Amino acid sequence: MDVLFAAHAAVKDVVPVVVMRHRAAGILTWSLLHKIESEVLAEVAVSGKHSSRILDMLRAPEGLNYPKNDHPVSFEGSEFVPIIYGEIADAWRRVN
Repeated sequence: MDVLFAAHAAVKDVVPVVVMRHRAAGILTWSLLHKIESEVLAEVAVSGKHSSRILDMLRAPEGLNYPKNDHPVSFEGSEFVPIIYGEIADAWRRVN
């Protein structure tokens, strides 16, 4: 479990940096959320400290079929929010 917690901590460290690069967009859309997710996981992977298998555990599962359009992100009514999406949405609200 320690490796999963370490990967989650690495994601939490990188998310605000990546969000800042995109914050000028104004609204967090589904397409932007997916882009940020990819950038965050790529940056964490570059460190070489976390296996792709562990990072895949933090990634949004494809089976959830979250939209990939330019509508604003809303998790209202969702029973499950992937770890990385929750981190991105939280950082988006915090970063001005």
